[in-house]
Amino acid sequence: MNSKKMLALVLVLLIAACGQKANNSNSNKETSSPDLQKNYKQNVSLLVSFDENKNEQTPNFSWTDSSGKKVSFSEFTKGKPVLVNFWATWCGPCVKEIPDLAALNQEYTAKGAVIIGISADLDDDALALVSEFAAEKKVSYPIIIDGGKLQEPFGGIRGLPTTFFIDKSGKIVKKLVGLQSKETFSKNLDALL
Repeated sequence: MNSKKMLALVLVLLIAACGQKANNSNSNKETSSPDLQKNYKQNVSLLVSFDENKNEQTPNFSWTDSSGKKVSFSEFTKGKPVLVNFWATWCGPCVKEIPDLAALNQEYTAKGAVIIGISADLDDDALALVSEFAAEKKVSYPIIIDGGKLQEPFGGIRGLPTTFFIDKSGKIVKKLVGLQSKETFSKNLDALL
């Protein structure tokens, strides 16, 4: 076989191989579904979207649930008293509050109240880090990792932990900065029931 025929054969094989590889990658894109694990793990989700705070109303924001469905704060908490706790895994006082909040979630869910955690963790692996932490501490309430985006719409956060109490109409009625006792959380939730 002369060199021209050999070169032509090599080019044909290369073109065929590249075409096959392109076809394989296209077929994977068409058949693969979105990976839920990129946005949600156990009861922990990345923030999907948020609206700015209007007056005393709580800003509306959304996250992804275990089925991959977008959940809106305003719909999830409609007509219910809410405790929103800004915290982080690296914050000692925050970590100390978590068992009390987990216990209160069990008690107050039956009374119609909602507890939501907003994680201020900014690590690249925040979803894995926070979900492992939540599993270890037996946290069953929703935790949203906001990447710092919800702090300003909530009126600013001076320190962690910071807890907001929201009445049934969606109005922020109280803000507590720093470590709080289970009794303080309970007293403020009871006032909203």
